[in-house]
Amino acid sequence: MAKKKKSYQAKTNHHIIPKSRGGPSNLENIARLAGRDHEFYHALFYNKTPTEIIEYLVEDCWNGQWDYVKEAYNNNNKY
Repeated sequence: MAKKKKSYQAKTNHHIIPKSRGGPSNLENIARLAGRDHEFYHALFYNKTPTEIIEYLVEDCWNGQWDYVKEAYNNNNKY
């Protein structure tokens, strides 16, 4: 029997707090992502928790400008 090709549009379950890091499998911790988006997410962020991702972005991508980012976000998400 031939193997089916993996569909990159098919929805997959993504654990917001990774299961391997103690995240539960309840609905609050599950996001439905297209297979391709799920792969991209893990290619970018590996198995990091949301807190670790924010810390990474602030320090490595935003030059530590957390106050600026918070202010921009709090201003009705203008940016």
